[in-house]
Parts: sequence; C-alpha cells; structure tokens
Amino acid sequence: MAEGHRDKRVKPGYVLNPFDEPLLRKCDGFMKTILKRNQAVHFAKPVDWKKMGLHDYPKLIKQPMDLSTVSDRLARNFYVRLEDWANDMRLVWKNAFIFNAPDSMYFKAAKVLSDLFEKKLEEFEREAESVNQPQLDTMERCNLVLADMSRNPLAEWFREPVDHVSLGLTDYTKVVSQPMDLGTVQKKLERGQYLSPDDFAGDVRLVWQNAITYNSASSMFGVVASILAQTFDRRFALITRSASLDPGRPIPDRPGWPTFQQKKKFYDLCTKLTLADLNQMVGLVQRTCPGGVQQCGQKEVEVDVDELDMDTFNKVMQW
Repeated sequence: MAEGHRDKRVKPGYVLNPFDEPLLRKCDGFMKTILKRNQAVHFAKPVDWKKMGLHDYPKLIKQPMDLSTVSDRLARNFYVRLEDWANDMRLVWKNAFIFNAPDSMYFKAAKVLSDLFEKKLEEFEREAESVNQPQLDTMERCNLVLADMSRNPLAEWFREPVDHVSLGLTDYTKVVSQPMDLGTVQKKLERGQYLSPDDFAGDVRLVWQNAITYNSASSMFGVVASILAQTFDRRFALITRSASLDPGRPIPDRPGWPTFQQKKKFYDLCTKLTLADLNQMVGLVQRTCPGGVQQCGQKEVEVDVDELDMDTFNKVMQW
C-alpha cells in the first residue's frame, strides 16, 4: 500500500450502534406502538399460507418474517446491532411487496408501516450518533454504510449488475445509459477509485435512480428503490455532517504532486474514455511512472492516481 494511502475498510471488530439497555427499551416501545396500528394486523403473526390457500407463498417468500417474531427476538436479546433489528423489520415489508401487487391493500399497508418505521429509525440513529460518534474517517464510514445497504433485505435486486440478457430486458441498455450496482460500488471503494464521499454517493444514488427510471416509481422495484434511496441519504447525511474533520481524501495535497481537485478531474476523464483509450493510458503510465500501476488479479490492473508524478499526470490529462 502506498505511503499515506488509507485503507477504506472498516476496522475489524468495530460495531456501529450496538444494542444496549436504553436502545432496547426504545425499540421495544416502538414495537408495541406499531403493533397497535391498523395496518399491522396483516403482519402481526406468521402467514398461515396453507389455511389461506396461498400455495405459491413458500415458492416466492424464502425468508418469512412477522412482527411478533421480531418482538420475541428483541425480548431475547437476539440482535447485536440496531441495523440487525431494522433488517428483520424490513424483511416483513419486503415479503409483502414481493407477494402482493402495488395497488393491493397489503402492499399499501406495508409501505405505510415502512415509512413510519424508517422515520423512527432515523430518530434512533441520530440519538446514537450524538451519544457515541464513530471514530472512523469519512471513507471508512462510507464503507460501513455501503455494507449496511447491501445487507438490507430490500437491496436483494441491487447487489449485482442487472443481467438484462438472461432476463430478456432487450431495451435495458437503451433506457439505462450508466448501469450501476452495489457490488460494483464496493469494488470501486476498495480500489480507492472515489476521490471524495460525494463521488461515492453519486454512484450509490445511480443504483436507485436506474431502477426507478426503468421500472417506474409506482412499480414494486421503484417503490423499493425509493425506500432505499431515502435510507441511504439519511445515513450519508450523518457522514457529511462530520466530514469537516476528515474530507475523505486518499492523501493530503503534496507540493509538486497533483492536487485533490486535479485528481478529481483525472477520475472524471477516465469515466469518459473508451476501453481502448483506457488501455493506452495505462500503457503510458506503465512506461513513465511504473509505481502508478498496480496489479489487481491476473488480468486487471489499476492506476493509483496518488502515485502519479506531475509529469505523467500532465501527459495523461492531455489524452
């Protein structure tokens, strides 16, 4: 690893928003509140699909969940983190979204409860942040948020690139000009390809926007993407609120080396180059600044912009 280049992975053993007694009491109180809502009657107990004649339910729903089961788990100290509890709650809504049409009573009830839940969760997250702000730098926190977004049950359809060929979505590439998924964001984050938290956030938001653009906001995928978009923006806002202490740069600006803003322009340039141009650019860097190219696997290499000397950088920018 280059000198001064910070590892974006979260420190081993770090736990964000662990359950303690006060947090447990708040979550338990909210469970009692939500169970009193009229919409909760559909989700209070496990779905008795045999009695209801819903014979395709177990084929479509691989992880059944209900509010009573969540309450029981909460009482048994089953959850380690606030996010663990949240994901079981989200699983209840997800199952309803999958099995029922968007205009159905059950789908609409799940959406109402989901909105109510995420609003309360935001309150809990803000309180936890004020009491115990994570001692992590900005990009480490971005990595942590991305990991949580990927584990969110609603993110099932956004973890890998859309396989539009096998899905028969012949118009996908015409409608979606810049495909993106959480797995690709993770790889770019690990390789240090984001020069700022905003670059990272832009790619994550592109995942949700693509889903809404292609499927429509009122579709099941559009509704789920909108929920995830709000969740991400809420979590990202907590990061940017403390970003003044750490701007998230790979290394500080150094005299005689490309500045942060220059490196950002370099990244923007790379996103516009064709594969052939990128290969030629890599060849140029290998000839003039070998330390700026790193091997990633057997067939992939990447340019480490932090290691480009000014002469090589200027040649590349004239591409």
